[in-house]
Amino acid sequence: MTRRRRLLVNDQAGHPFQIDLSAELAAQGYDVHHAWSVTTVTPHAAFRPEANLTLHPIDIGHPFEKYDIRRRLADEVRYGWASVRLAGRVKPDEVLTSNVPLVSLLLIWAACRVRRTRWTLWLQDIQAGLVGHCLGGRTTAARVAVGLERFLIRRADTVVAISEEFRQDAVRLGADPANVVVIENWAPLEELPPRPRQNAWAVRQGLTDRFRFVYSGTLGRKHSPELLFAIADGLPNATVVVVSEGEGMDWLTGQQEHAPRQNVVLLPFQPFDELPDVLGSADVLVTLLDPAAGRYSVPSKTLSYLCAGRAVLASVPADNAAARLVAERAKAGIVVEPGDAPAIVAAAHRLFNDGASRSAFGVRARRYAEQTFDRARIAERFIAAMELAPLQPPVSVGSSGTAVSDVVAGAA
Repeated sequence: MTRRRRLLVNDQAGHPFQIDLSAELAAQGYDVHHAWSVTTVTPHAAFRPEANLTLHPIDIGHPFEKYDIRRRLADEVRYGWASVRLAGRVKPDEVLTSNVPLVSLLLIWAACRVRRTRWTLWLQDIQAGLVGHCLGGRTTAARVAVGLERFLIRRADTVVAISEEFRQDAVRLGADPANVVVIENWAPLEELPPRPRQNAWAVRQGLTDRFRFVYSGTLGRKHSPELLFAIADGLPNATVVVVSEGEGMDWLTGQQEHAPRQNVVLLPFQPFDELPDVLGSADVLVTLLDPAAGRYSVPSKTLSYLCAGRAVLASVPADNAAARLVAERAKAGIVVEPGDAPAIVAAAHRLFNDGASRSAFGVRARRYAEQTFDRARIAERFIAAMELAPLQPPVSVGSSGTAVSDVVAGAA
């Protein structure tokens, strides 16, 4: 009997649609091992073992540091070595990485090359761009990040880009165009059914029948949390519910302690099993993205919002894939430029007052999700992508100096 090909999926963020893919790949004939970080502060999926799917939570012993550069580098090394040790135990035929930090990724790449294991890079963010944004421009760390990302993108056997813009970025950074495939993100449709507005979760949180704007997901430096207060201040008869953790949430909490707003409710991340009720409790779901980060990141929370069947209010750059998705493809809501408080408040007023448009946006949102988020078809595209390019040549211990010099040269 032919042995199933063994695939190690490493998604450091632990997001829902990555485990959705792993489950489908297991159903389609792979022996799948799925790894993620349990100490990264971000919304995590509900991880359930299934046939031919083995789960590997990685714990580095403390919350993963995102912003302090020295501690972050140490944590990236810890996660990378844990991933390399896991691969040594699993002995996969192929590795698929998603949301893995650059230094961790370098260690995984080296292990793949030594062991002659095919590596597919699932490009969720242009990480060097985000590093430069967070560190304030062309610092040494930002330049090294650019060089390291270029080095890794050039050496992936296949790059799966989540948008045409990211495909162009991968090619610009040195990937062979023939080995770059665009597969857009999705949300796990079956696990995110539409829910009634006044559901059990809303009742437990004490949410009244007031109109609700809901933000659910990561809230960090690349977002503009002050816009949530702008909505609350501009619509005092509505409630703004924020379900999040991280630096942006810490800022909101501090502001609430200093000058509390009665129509703002701040809650930590909720279990994934309750996410349908969280999203269903909304009249409008809100997406935010900082203008400087719009070129490098696509907020995946928007895809979960579409499954909920609610109108979307998105403050994202016009050239971001999420903007085109909401305004043009799904026609599921209103998009305004990021950082423009008067514009987002005006759009919030429009949605507050126009129930017919709100309902139509929600219907189109769910319809788009049902027509597009077909995980079986998506998994087939990943299978084809992972076999797209010939395996790159191995490296030896003696070649590590060359790799380092390539990174440094790319940073110059």
